[in-house]
Order: sequence, then C-alpha cells, then structure tokens
Amino acid sequence: MIIEIEIPDSLPEGHGSSFKKGVAEVLLANATTPLDHTPNGHERSRELGKQTGEVLATEIAKVVKPLDSKN
Repeated sequence: MIIEIEIPDSLPEGHGSSFKKGVAEVLLANATTPLDHTPNGHERSRELGKQTGEVLATEIAKVVKPLDSKN
C-alpha cells in the first residue's frame, strides 16, 4: 500500500523535529500495547515500521531544513 501525505512547506526553518514529534505523538497514542512491548511474532512488523519511520523522517528533513543548514 502506498500512502501519500502532504508535509507543509510553510513550516518555519528548524521546526522539523517538532513536526516529527507531533506525528509520533498521534501514532503512539493509537498503539494498543505499551511502547516497549512487541507481541510474540510481531518483531518483523516492528522492524518494517521502523524502516518506514526512517523514510518518513528523511522526507520531512528534505522539506524542513535544520536551522544550521545555512552554514
């Protein structure tokens, strides 16, 4: 499945971390088990989720540059 999202390019420079935290807060609030618990047999799914998170973080960084990107 491919999900398209819009990352607002109107976010001020240096706000990428706050944006990612907002996304993470909502995703974690929808988890049905504690964060440190991975049910038996779900390890592969958790790793796939981490890989997807890495891609998402990279894409957000492309839109919202860190404050020191001018250097």
